[in-house]
Amino acid sequence: MKRSPSQSVRCISCELSCQLFPDTVVRASYCHRATFAIWPEGNSFLQKGIIEKLLLNNQNHLSRGFIFVDFSFPNLRLFADPQWVDRLAYSGMYIVLIADRNLAPLANYWLSKSNKIQGIIYSDDDDEVQHQKIRRLFTGHLANSKRGRTLNYTEMILLKRFVSGKSIQQITKIDNIDIKKIYVYKLRLEDKLGHSIHQILSNIL
Repeated sequence: MKRSPSQSVRCISCELSCQLFPDTVVRASYCHRATFAIWPEGNSFLQKGIIEKLLLNNQNHLSRGFIFVDFSFPNLRLFADPQWVDRLAYSGMYIVLIADRNLAPLANYWLSKSNKIQGIIYSDDDDEVQHQKIRRLFTGHLANSKRGRTLNYTEMILLKRFVSGKSIQQITKIDNIDIKKIYVYKLRLEDKLGHSIHQILSNIL
């Protein structure tokens, strides 16, 4: 069965771009390089920034590699899935969130919920803060201090419903929530993410 590209994790340590997860290619099994990956694939600007700004200027002292998660609006559908962290954790690599400003509240939600996430780098962290976090991560320490607002459980469930295409009327029946309360939660969700639900849904892949 052919897997979706969003399910694959590929190494960015060299030009071979070997697949690391869910299926490891033979070449990757014998490679002595430190393994780094960006998930999901496709953001060439983020990859260039991570390599040039963080990886080339810092040394990973650990035997395990790192997956940098592109926490941005186009990938929102992936992060509405409650199993995404567990699936990445099966790779055996450390998980670090790279959160853009608008999705930081959702990234903070997952940071609070899962102990499988080692760190978070916010898009507006200055260079020194980013390097401090990477140095901590590359020496086996956590860099998971939250900053800013965080979605709560109800807001997360509501976001998941909207991403899956459910209407407000359908959500009231599925989750047995009064329609007036749903509108209140929706406004709070939009306020935290900085966009209307319509704008959010029009920006995801």
